[in-house]
Amino acid sequence: MFYSRDLAHQMLGAHLLGLDAENLSMLRHFAGSSNGDRGWYPLWAFEFDGTPAAIDYHSDDDFVREVPAPFELVEKAVEQYRWTADDRFLLAPEIAAFVRNAMTSFVDAHDPLGTGVAGEGGSGDIFRGTATYNEVERPPHLLVAADGIASQWAAHLALGSVTGTVLDEEFAAWNRERAEQLDEHFSTSWWLPGDQHYAAGFTADGPAGGFRLESTWFPALKGIMRDDQRSSAHLGFLRSGLAATPPSNIEAFTYLPEAFFRYGWDEEALRWMRYLAGSRADYPEVPFTHVAHVAVGLTGLEPGAREGVVHTRSHLPAGEWIEVGEVPVGGSVVGLRHEAREATEFQVTGGPGVTWTSTWDNGHVTTVDVPNGSRVRAGADGSVVVLRGQR
Repeated sequence: MFYSRDLAHQMLGAHLLGLDAENLSMLRHFAGSSNGDRGWYPLWAFEFDGTPAAIDYHSDDDFVREVPAPFELVEKAVEQYRWTADDRFLLAPEIAAFVRNAMTSFVDAHDPLGTGVAGEGGSGDIFRGTATYNEVERPPHLLVAADGIASQWAAHLALGSVTGTVLDEEFAAWNRERAEQLDEHFSTSWWLPGDQHYAAGFTADGPAGGFRLESTWFPALKGIMRDDQRSSAHLGFLRSGLAATPPSNIEAFTYLPEAFFRYGWDEEALRWMRYLAGSRADYPEVPFTHVAHVAVGLTGLEPGAREGVVHTRSHLPAGEWIEVGEVPVGGSVVGLRHEAREATEFQVTGGPGVTWTSTWDNGHVTTVDVPNGSRVRAGADGSVVVLRGQR
């Protein structure tokens, strides 16, 4: 079977391994399964012949559904559009309809607190719908969860960044506005001063604290926390919670490198990468995400918001190097080599040239146009040298 949550988590690694057709096919299945009779949820799992997985689907009123999943699928549709330059990830009819319904009709149908944050009824029953991915959630069960609002915010943010003909500007602008509203709501209403971490969510009685697995690490994973003393305190709480009450399933740890990389806790991210690699686990999320953590997490490689722009930022320890090549990004094929955080060589080996931006620890950003066939070396000291190709 293939699952919505697992697909969302594995898509980037799959893209790096050349599995774009498979990513698109599975995404289209989930998108096409969302309708009003199912409360605008996509189904949770499919057999590989495309039929709903009977273990997770009994009827349109009785199937596994967890609030973060539809938002993650929307966010990852945008992500894959940027990485592949294939507009079917947003414009295939079933995906286009799903994206709009997930951000509008789904939220309207699942807003238990009237705050515009999607949630569920608090039953704790995944076949009736839960607000969180945490399937071992302890009572009282959350009506809205931090992994839910973080995923919803990330989906709005992703859609708001899309410009041009692939998404109409009115819808993009609305998503930017909603992302700003959720950012403000999370910042002002979800912080628990006495506990010094963000709430895991809200029950009917108010905010719920404590270490709660996904609802604790998703705010870091998605980046909804503002980069300040509160985010540092929350990451410290996350690190302590993992030490005191580690998850029982290996796939849960696969989120941690990305969560810590996002806020510059690079040593902690690398620690969890090594832990996962040392596990030798063949659970699919472990190898797929490991590819992404190495090729993207350590290098900071990502497509820019504007077509033809590629970003990098080294997350390596002192004295280390990493080199990746033949990476498809937005219609081009690129490679790079980081030498710790002191220098980076970047090249384009296929497709159109790109504008490469590199961010350094001192906040300086190097911007260089790199034509196809060129290799450029930039340093933290601001130096730029063309090693091959046009000057």
